[in-house]
Amino acid sequence: MANPNHLELLKQGVEAWNLWRQLHHEIRPNLAGANLRGWSLAHINLSGVYLHEANLSEADLRESLFIEADCGGANFHRARLNSANFQKANLRAAILSDTDLRNALLANADVSDADLRGTILAGANLEQAIFCGAVFKDAILNDVDLSKAHLQGAHLLNAYFCSRPFEDLR
Repeated sequence: MANPNHLELLKQGVEAWNLWRQLHHEIRPNLAGANLRGWSLAHINLSGVYLHEANLSEADLRESLFIEADCGGANFHRARLNSANFQKANLRAAILSDTDLRNALLANADVSDADLRGTILAGANLEQAIFCGAVFKDAILNDVDLSKAHLQGAHLLNAYFCSRPFEDLR
């Protein structure tokens, strides 16, 4: 359950939240289970935040930081996550369907058993990411290097790996 004080700070806006994070970097905020559906949070620093099973569907999280965040079971359905940084984040069993993850950094992230159906991952950095059991049905993976990613048991049915711009595929 989310810490009510942390949720109140977040309601003050991205600028106030990021300033608080700078001043209190030793605190690991708890937003577990929070309903942030549709919130405009572009450029927010959620690094190290506990977001387990939070609802971030349809949220604007462009260019946000999720470094080492715990997003296990979180719902990001239709969220805007382009250029977000999920380095070393836990995204196990997260719902990332129909999300925009263009140019996102998922290096060393654990995305096992996640739902990535219809997700745009064009240009994303997936180096050393763990996608065991993840579902990529209808995902757009052009201009990505999966050679160092862990894909054991991943479902890549109808995933697109072509070199055409992804706009041509929609």
